[in-house]
Amino acid sequence: MTQAAIEMRRWVGKLVLFLTLCWVIVLASLVGGAARGASIPPLNVALALLPGCAFVPAAYFAVQLHRTADAARIDRLWPKTLVYGIAGLVLLFGSAYAVYAGGQS
Repeated sequence: MTQAAIEMRRWVGKLVLFLTLCWVIVLASLVGGAARGASIPPLNVALALLPGCAFVPAAYFAVQLHRTADAARIDRLWPKTLVYGIAGLVLLFGSAYAVYAGGQS
């Protein structure tokens, strides 16, 4: 495997870590709103935590992807990182839309 291929696979890991950070910011805003006394329905809390089911393993695999230099291990890790990252992004957008649509009705 060439160095360029390894770097592209690690770039996927960096993108997943960025998306995970975006999810953490959403959680921080939820906690900040609750600390200021905002009324947050339990369903919204559950929907905010749902993307974590995919983002936490994705971040774990992304960190492992950056820590290794073994090409065979990188080949096994980067698809997991990508799939969990995409699943987390879909869950994040889906839960955000559910909260938005619930507020409109």
